[in-house]
Order: sequence, then C-alpha cells, then structure tokens
Amino acid sequence: MKAFLKENKVILIKLLISLLLVITGAIVSNFNEQISFIIYIVAYILIAYKTIYKGIVKLFKDAEVGERLLMTIASLGAIIIGELFEASLIIILYEIGVLVERGAKKGSRNSVEKLLSIRPEKARLKLTGEHVCVGEVEIDQLVEIYPGERIPLDGVVYEGVASVDTSIITGESDPREVRQGGEVLAGCINLDSVITVKVTRKSTQSAAQRIIDLAEKSLEKKTKGERFITKFARIYTPIVCGVAFLVAVIPTIFGLDMFEWFNRAFSMLAISCPCALVISIPLAYYCAIGHASKRGILIKDSLTLEKLDALNMISFDKTGTLTKSDLHVTKIEAYGDYTKIKLLELACIVEATSSHPLAVAVRNEAKRFKINVSKGENYVEKAGFGVECDSEYGHIKAGNKAFVGAYTGSNVGTIFVSVNNVYVGYVGVGDDLKPNSKRAFDELRALGIEKLFILSGDKKSKVDAVASALYADGAYSQLQPETKLNALEDIIKEHEGARMGYCGDGINDLPCLSRADVGISMGAIGSDVAVEKSDIIIMDDDLEKLPKAILIAKKTKKIAIFNIVFSITIKAILLALSLIFPAFPIWVAVLGDVGTMLIAVTIAIRAGR
Repeated sequence: MKAFLKENKVILIKLLISLLLVITGAIVSNFNEQISFIIYIVAYILIAYKTIYKGIVKLFKDAEVGERLLMTIASLGAIIIGELFEASLIIILYEIGVLVERGAKKGSRNSVEKLLSIRPEKARLKLTGEHVCVGEVEIDQLVEIYPGERIPLDGVVYEGVASVDTSIITGESDPREVRQGGEVLAGCINLDSVITVKVTRKSTQSAAQRIIDLAEKSLEKKTKGERFITKFARIYTPIVCGVAFLVAVIPTIFGLDMFEWFNRAFSMLAISCPCALVISIPLAYYCAIGHASKRGILIKDSLTLEKLDALNMISFDKTGTLTKSDLHVTKIEAYGDYTKIKLLELACIVEATSSHPLAVAVRNEAKRFKINVSKGENYVEKAGFGVECDSEYGHIKAGNKAFVGAYTGSNVGTIFVSVNNVYVGYVGVGDDLKPNSKRAFDELRALGIEKLFILSGDKKSKVDAVASALYADGAYSQLQPETKLNALEDIIKEHEGARMGYCGDGINDLPCLSRADVGISMGAIGSDVAVEKSDIIIMDDDLEKLPKAILIAKKTKKIAIFNIVFSITIKAILLALSLIFPAFPIWVAVLGDVGTMLIAVTIAIRAGR
C-alpha cells in the first residue's frame, strides 16, 4: 500500500487540491460568480489536462474513441452549457475510478511479480569461497549455501543435510529435508545447515527462471470474453458519441430547449462510458491468475482459464501423477538356496553403477535393510536388456527375462537375477497410489468433469488396479508416447463434444500435453519441455490443486458474467432516467458510472480467492 501511495503521490495531491477547489468554488458561487468561475477553471485544468491529452492522442494515433475521450466531451460540454461544477466533478470522479482500478491491478500483479524475488543474483563457489554472478556458474560446478540463503541454481546435494523451504516454488509451507543426491531448486531457502550443491542447470534454464518467464507472459493473452469487451468498446463508443450528438442537435432544430437537450446528451455520454466493462472483465482474469500463483498453480494465460472452465474430461498419466514417483521394492522372490536378503544383495551389486529408476529402487531397499554390499568388477551394461558383472559370488546378470533366462514373473517393473547363468529369482518394483488421488478424482467429478481416464506405460494389472481404486472411466496400459497420443485421440473421437484436459509430469507426456485442450504439468521440476508445453503448471505433486484450479476458473467466469449483466443493467436504468428527467445532473450520471465501475472492480478482485 505504501509503495502504491508513493507511486501515485502526484495524482493524489492533484485530486485532493482539485476537490478542495471545487468545494471552495461551490461555496464562493453564493457570493461572487466571477471568482467562483476562476476557481472552477483552475480546478478543471489541474485535474483534466492529462485526461484530455490522452483521450485526443488515442483518437488521432490509434483512431480509438475511448472512455477518456467520452469524459473529455462530457466535461467540455458541461463547460459550454455553464455547468463548471459538474465539469470538474466529472473528471475528478473519473480519475478516482482510474486510480482505484490501478491499485487493484497493482495488488494482483504483485502476487505474480513476487516470483522475481526468487531469482538469486550471486552464488558462492565451494572451491574458492568467491561470490560470482549466477550466470557465470557452469554445470557440474559446486556451490555452497549457508543457512538462511536462497539456493542460487538448480542442482543435487553433494554434501550435507538440510531443511529447505520450497514454498515460493511449490506453494507448500512445510519444509522438505534434502540430503546427498536429493534435487534442489533455485529460489528455495536453506533453513538450517550448510550444504554443497552440484549444479545441474545453468541460471537461464533453472526452474525459477522458467517460472518467472511464464509468469511474465501469463497475462499477455486475452480470453474470448476480454477480446469481445475490447472490440465492443471500440465499436460501441463511437456509436454512443453519434447518438449523443443526434440527441443534442435534432430537438434543437425543432425549436426545443437547447440547454435541456445538450444536458441530456452529455449525461448520456457520461453514463455510457464502458469503463466498468473494459476494466473489470480483464481484471477478474488478472486477479485469478495472481491468486492461483500464490497457491502454487501457475496458469500461463487468461485464455487457459476459459478453457479450464469448459473441460468435461481429463486424462491422467499414472506414475508420478496419480502414484508416487519414487519407485520402491514391492516383492522379492528367491529360488534355490538363496534367501530374499541375499537376492537383494546380488541385485544391488550388479545394479551399483546403473542410473535406471528400478536400479535406484533396489539400492534404496538395500540401504533400508542396512545390507553391506560388496563391489563388483567388469561391469557391462546392455541397453534395453540389463547389466552384468563379476563378483565374489560369481558372474551376476540382472535385467529382463530374455537377458537372464528367467521363467517366472512379469517383465514390467521387475529385475530378474541370475548367478553363473542360473536363474535365482526376481525383485519387483512398483509405486503406491498418492493419498489424495481419490479425493482429487471425487472433487473433479463434483465440479462437473464427466469422465476421467488413465493412460500409462505401466503393465495392465497395475494400471487396472489404480483405475479400480479411483473409479476411472477407462484405463489404457503399456503405452509408448506415440500410442499414448493415439489412445487420447481415440477417447476424444469416441465422445462427441469432448473438451479434454491431460495431466502428466514427464517428457513422454509431451504429445498428449500438446494435443489436449488444456495441458497440465505436475511439478516445477518435471521435464523442461513438458513444462514449457503445458498450459497449467502445478508446482508440486499435489493433485488436489487441479480441482482448485478448475474452481478458480469457474468462479472467475461467473464474476465476469455478473459484472457484464450488472454494468449494463445499471447503465440502462441511468440512461432511462437521464432521458425522462430534463434536469438530470451530469455529475450524478458520472457518479453512477464510476460507482458501477468501482463495484465491478471490487467484485473482480474476488476472482481466485
């Protein structure tokens, strides 16, 4: 608020002085008309010159008859017919309305611009302790972050354990513990311990920078409703001016009182100003996007809100979206003389150097049981098949059935193990349903989403189990990116009038995110390309934020419709009164117009809350 008052100090002082002069002029008019006239003129020039200038510039530069020109004509018309009090009050009331609108926009934009504060400018290099610009830091360099400092670049923890405040990125207030190997994002705050981070992205590619770039573009595009209002105002305003001219001229040609009909014409101009519509409709979408960003929901543009409100179907990726992205061991089956613990140790030895998610899950399970894993040698990894190495227990192979020679178990999400070419068992790896997935599905149905589908690359039994738990309307399994897109296309073709959203978190979801009417990406740390191609980014993995986003879209549309109906109704009533009553004061017309705008703006600010 203080910043806003400081920025608008000049106009506020002018408004106050002009208002005092108008009041003084009204008092003096009872004693001396000449002095009162001078006071009114000073008040008018002080506050009106900028409005008149901008209105005329718009007319000649952009061939646009805007609300400023309407106010200019109405106020000058009041001077012509000798109503100096009303002429000054017209501009004062109008500028108060503009100031209120500016304040509402500023407050909303602050919630998006707050993201700019997450962009650190300096990083402390681990080796030298030197502070350098983040743009100079290269991938794989080590940076050190002390307690209370923002993490300067995306990376993984190289040394140390700390609690990290991720709220500015994800919208979540609870700190997250990170340790060696854990991913951290630029902009998050290190709360309690010194950590060393190995940089994985340059500053221009960081999650924080991507979010800032998206936020700055999020309000550039207009919805159909906003475009309609803009076009409406450009056509409507000249028509109003033309009709007002006819109202002023035609009756006087037939000998009617010129003063009375000029007064009615200028009242009509003041009432007909479309600023309530032109300001409040875009502002509603503006505020909704700002409020959503505070909740960790980044909406790329206002057009997305309109599409989001219209959705009647949503398809979901499974892993990482409906289920936890961290894979874990779900089953161990050992044969012969091998125990389950020994089989897990063998799998851990051979998978020690692999970065495959299944291998990571196996190593994490070995850590959980505190298994002392010996090292292998002569590692050979065969892409698409598995890994083999020599160890103190013999030659170990781990991979798919064909590679190992296994004869049991499913080939999806499973590591088969052999020792000296003898099959000894398998380790099953899977994921769990997120606790809030069911609640999110129930909330989506309550919001009018008619059908929910699951599209996954996982095996049929796992996908069907998730679909059954969530009461999904359809489930497709073992899909590759291209076949996943084909499945989405098939669903859209089968359902006439389908307005489809797609929710995923990886690069394999990219074709579906691009094809859907609304693409929703889960997690700011997801695939860069997937995030860029999405219309909505849910900054963390909280699926319940999707129904919240839809609720914001629906409420925003209701507010926009209400403002349109409300503004037109009030203006119609005032217009009728101005034509019925000959002495209808122009300042009452302006007050009615500005009052309508202020109410519409106040309602618009509620969008997204």
